[in-house]
Amino acid sequence: MKKEVEINMSPDELAEMFIHWDNHKQADFINLIGQHFKAAYFPAELQCCYITEHITKLGRDFIYTLANFLHAQKFTGKSPHYNRLINTYDHDSLN
Repeated sequence: MKKEVEINMSPDELAEMFIHWDNHKQADFINLIGQHFKAAYFPAELQCCYITEHITKLGRDFIYTLANFLHAQKFTGKSPHYNRLINTYDHDSLN
């Protein structure tokens, strides 16, 4: 038996839930976002471009921190869109 339940969560509620997960659940969630973007019926790379228009310094700081740790761990699964800018990111230039 399968039952579908609709849960209406705000981005703030989802973010609050995310920060309380352990590192494995957080990584699984991020991996699933990547998996769903790869399987999307819409142009996901273009959607990434649109998303960046709305990410604030708080979001950039989180994403760049994650990217810097991936880089520091010698992340070898480099995509064709690998961005070396993470090594020279200037926080003051994007206030």
